[in-house]
Amino acid sequence: MSENTQDNTHEVLHEHEGGMTIKRIWRVFWILLVITIAEVAWGSMVSHHIPENLKWINPVFFLFFTFLKAGYIVAEFMHLRYEVTNMIRSILIPLSLFIWFVVAFLADGDSWLNLRSRYSPRDVQKAPTEKVETAPAEPLK
Repeated sequence: MSENTQDNTHEVLHEHEGGMTIKRIWRVFWILLVITIAEVAWGSMVSHHIPENLKWINPVFFLFFTFLKAGYIVAEFMHLRYEVTNMIRSILIPLSLFIWFVVAFLADGDSWLNLRSRYSPRDVQKAPTEKVETAPAEPLK
C-alpha cells in the first residue's frame, strides 16, 4: 500500500513540475508590463485625438485589455490554464453570467434614474402663468 501511495505522489509531482518557475514568472511580468504600457500610451497619447464619432473605441480598447490582463493573471497565477476543461467552464460560465447581471442592473438603474428625473413633479417645468394685475392694497386704519 505504501508503494502505491508513493507512486501516486510521484505522478502528482510530475504534473505540477511545469508550474510557476522563475523564468515563467518573469515572462508573465513582461507580458503584463507590455499590456499596461500599451494602455497607458493609448490613454495619454491616442485617446485625446480620436474624432467624436469614434469615441466608442476608447472604452472598448480599455475593456478588452483589462479583460485580457485579468484572464491572463487568472490563467497563470490561479493555475486555471492547467485545469480540466469542465473545471474552467464551471468557473467561466457563472462569471460571464455575473458580468451580464451587473451590466443589466446598471442599465436598468440608469433607465429608472432617467425616467424618474423626466417625470418627477419637482423637475417638471410649469407653463408660464399670466400675470394678473391686482389693485393696490388699502392702507390699514
